[in-house]
Amino acid sequence: MKKTHKLGILTVGLLAATFAISGCTASFCSNEEKSRILFAVEPGVSMYYESEAAAIAARKENYTYTDPAKVWSSNDNVWRMVETNSNGEYTKSNQLAAIINNAKSNGYYVPSLDYFVALDTIVAEKALAAASISVESASVTDLLGYNKENGYHVQGALDKFGYLKFYGDDDIVWGYYDVVNAKLKLELGDEKCPSNDFVNLYKNTMNTATNNYRSCIATVDGEYGSYGQNGASISITGKSWGDAWHKGGAVLEGLIVYPVAWMVDQFAYLFAGGSNCTPEQLALAYAGGVPQLLALLVVTVIVRLFIFLVTFKTTLSQQKMQRLQPEIAKIQAKYPNANTNQAQKQRMAEEQMKLYKKNKVNPLSSLLTLIIQFPIFIGVWGAMTGSAVLSTGAVLNLNLSSSIWNTLTNVSQLPSNNTGWWTALVLIILMSVAQFMAMKVPQWISKIRTKKVARLGKNPAQTSQNRTMTIVSYVMLIMIIVMGFTLPAAMGVYWFIGAIVSLIQTLITQLLITGRKPKNN
Repeated sequence: MKKTHKLGILTVGLLAATFAISGCTASFCSNEEKSRILFAVEPGVSMYYESEAAAIAARKENYTYTDPAKVWSSNDNVWRMVETNSNGEYTKSNQLAAIINNAKSNGYYVPSLDYFVALDTIVAEKALAAASISVESASVTDLLGYNKENGYHVQGALDKFGYLKFYGDDDIVWGYYDVVNAKLKLELGDEKCPSNDFVNLYKNTMNTATNNYRSCIATVDGEYGSYGQNGASISITGKSWGDAWHKGGAVLEGLIVYPVAWMVDQFAYLFAGGSNCTPEQLALAYAGGVPQLLALLVVTVIVRLFIFLVTFKTTLSQQKMQRLQPEIAKIQAKYPNANTNQAQKQRMAEEQMKLYKKNKVNPLSSLLTLIIQFPIFIGVWGAMTGSAVLSTGAVLNLNLSSSIWNTLTNVSQLPSNNTGWWTALVLIILMSVAQFMAMKVPQWISKIRTKKVARLGKNPAQTSQNRTMTIVSYVMLIMIIVMGFTLPAAMGVYWFIGAIVSLIQTLITQLLITGRKPKNN
């Protein structure tokens, strides 16, 4: 098998292993929080209004509506209407529309509108009861909440307790949903209710969609996130460092994931105004995304400085190896047939090792650096995807928890930047360029120094080694760019800032070893 083929297989394997291991960091979301995310993603089909006239006035062109009707006959203040688009899909939840389309394509029986409306009614009643509001006196404001003059949303009963649609009494996701389905089958009949195939498809699709949301690490209780097509926030319970040690394998979560997420949360809180702000002011500050972006900047620098300090000796050793390239080139020039002559290859290796030893250089230092950096990378990845505050608000319309790929593939509102499309494009370009420079600058420095050495002839062994190193470097760069597309935008920011820090680190270490003449053989 050719070496390039081996490298290709190794690259694919390493990329797959990286994604697999990254998933090993545990989710901090409780079952209650998972249920809240489920409801934010799929809140039903009903749209509520304070009167029949208000419902009719809200109708839009090119959409179809059911006739406005009272939700409860004893209440004149809450009316319902269901909206469908030109394809006959319920518009309130894109996720539900996708599930129904999938069910139809698989030949599964799809429940009737009566079922979805009845389910919404039961959920609304349960939410009002949890908020201690009677059905007879409830208003649309009680049910949906309202906006203060400054734009801060005050939650209604459905915002606070709509998650009970899925959450069971025994802390079980889907517990209440199963109870309600059994009840509705008795009341409406099997022909209007979902089949077992539909229920299984519904649950599996919803679980898959919501499992991608892991942003439940917060230091204090609050409203965080941007879930579903309407960007709803949910209540997240503050997590402690002690909680982290009871998650998953505990080591990564306790040593890296929670501390990094804690720093992001604390710095974002500080930049948002901290204790001097009311909850409403904090929410408005987070909505703009600036505190989160500044927090990412600070935390990235801290993490990179920590890595720099921990790996300083190995990094210095790597830089020394670059300084030794002219001497290594001289040795390699003495053995032009080392690639095919075993004796020359052995003598060349012995001279190189003597050179390394005299200059106190460990040729395996780069491997040690990778061993140290890899778990930190995975932990930071887990922290960025788990941070509740990073999932809140948006920077120039780009939510930091959204993947760059999903943002760039959503071209529905181009050429505007309403979905953060242009922000995502600029971010991935800046990150890619910065990573390229961080990779190439040390190589350019080494190449400039090596050019000063008079070549006695071509060395096939060195040529092959250089080619291999070049391939590996570009493979690693491609991996980072691919992951930059698929991971949350916060990781793109982290990699961009990290690349800048890496460049500065390279220049600092170069200055530290400049003037120190290598000891030759």
